[in-house]
Amino acid sequence: VALSPGHVAAMDVLALALERAAAMVQNDKLQQFKDQRYAGWQQPFGQSVLSGGFSLASLAEHAFANDLNPQAVSGRQELLEGVVNRFIYS
Repeated sequence: VALSPGHVAAMDVLALALERAAAMVQNDKLQQFKDQRYAGWQQPFGQSVLSGGFSLASLAEHAFANDLNPQAVSGRQELLEGVVNRFIYS
């Protein structure tokens, strides 16, 4: 069975995409950003929340009792998009 040029081109695109995805995984830049952003979930309190140690009500009580007032922190999306784009287009 002969493949059409469209199928061949699509396979080339898939191969290139897999190469670029592998390069992103092997270079841990994105993983470092993710680890830093979600580091709190690795702490005892975060692990307790993740393991179901709190109900929504008890979590709210904890937040009020400890005067928790989380502040918005930039996810640096534009920077991360640039990192991904460098892998895709380089």
